[in-house]
Amino acid sequence: MVNVTVSADYDELSLAVAQHIASFIEKHPGTLLCFAAGDTPLGALRKLVALQAEHRIDLASMYYVGLDEWVGLGYGDVGSCKQVMHDNFYGPANIPADHISVFDGLNSDTGRQTTNAFAFIEKHGGIAFAMLGVGMNGHLGFNEPGTPPDFPGGIVALDETTRTVGKKYFNKSFRLDSGITIGIKTLIAAREILLIANGDKKAMIIHQALAEQPTVSVPASLVQKHPGLHVFLDAGAAVLLRKNG
Repeated sequence: MVNVTVSADYDELSLAVAQHIASFIEKHPGTLLCFAAGDTPLGALRKLVALQAEHRIDLASMYYVGLDEWVGLGYGDVGSCKQVMHDNFYGPANIPADHISVFDGLNSDTGRQTTNAFAFIEKHGGIAFAMLGVGMNGHLGFNEPGTPPDFPGGIVALDETTRTVGKKYFNKSFRLDSGITIGIKTLIAAREILLIANGDKKAMIIHQALAEQPTVSVPASLVQKHPGLHVFLDAGAAVLLRKNG
């Protein structure tokens, strides 16, 4: 049975997620975390920074590996994963540079980047905790529909839905053809996985991911049997689960 926590609204959802992550950090200090950079996780990341300001957690003691990046974009591009995470989390939380490994979408040597990410993950004992948003097409990071469960990570062609929805993140037009990502196989090896989603627009894909049989056409469904899976939703994203449960 999937462990689902439903909050009334986005602010309550963000606080619940931040408190869950803070509890994990307290129990597993110095371990490696992997956080998605999409719209939905941002509230929880900001709540974590606020908890640190209240001296309730020490985010700088942890290690972080970036989940993904748009190929062709870097920190100077508003909306890139690197920009979003640095400006909203790594910077405000004062995370030391040597505690972070992120993809650089401007670096054409994607093979070397993937190798470096895997080496960082191995050095720190594997990903201990992953907070993942669920895309409109069910993707996790840039593990797009059709991604095999044994994909460890690397460069991927982006699904049409990802390319279309992704435009909302940017203040100018970009060609969004490919991404680089930590793969499903690597994420599933994490001790805990937290899926987060908000809004009734996500209700259908959340139902497919959690209440229907796992399938590569909905990548998020591939983690539904993970023993350390926790799902945090607001009322809108959970509406179909409630109707069918």
